[in-house]
Amino acid sequence: MDAPYVAVAAAADIEPGKFVKLTLDLDGRPQAFLIARVGDDYYAVEDNCSHEDYPLSYGCLDGNRIKCSLHGSHFSLETGEPEDDPADTPIATYRLKLADGQVWLDPSAPSNR
Repeated sequence: MDAPYVAVAAAADIEPGKFVKLTLDLDGRPQAFLIARVGDDYYAVEDNCSHEDYPLSYGCLDGNRIKCSLHGSHFSLETGEPEDDPADTPIATYRLKLADGQVWLDPSAPSNR
């Protein structure tokens, strides 16, 4: 796969309705991501609620949304947009590709900003 994509998981290891958390070292600083699977679709978002700087990995998937367990805000996995209060700022989403049974993430820049 062409740079800047990085192989981050075997596609079969992420069950439908679940997500995995991973941390990559980007220019000397760790950055946490969530790779979620909804049906046959895969999504990548930052592991950080935009409302309270709280890990979204403590939450759960609700269809094609992720729920922050701190205050209950839901974010679209596709767009990063908050879908209810108290959050009012989107979370970052990232490009993914599937190839050779692997999930490849482009961590270089959010795809929704």
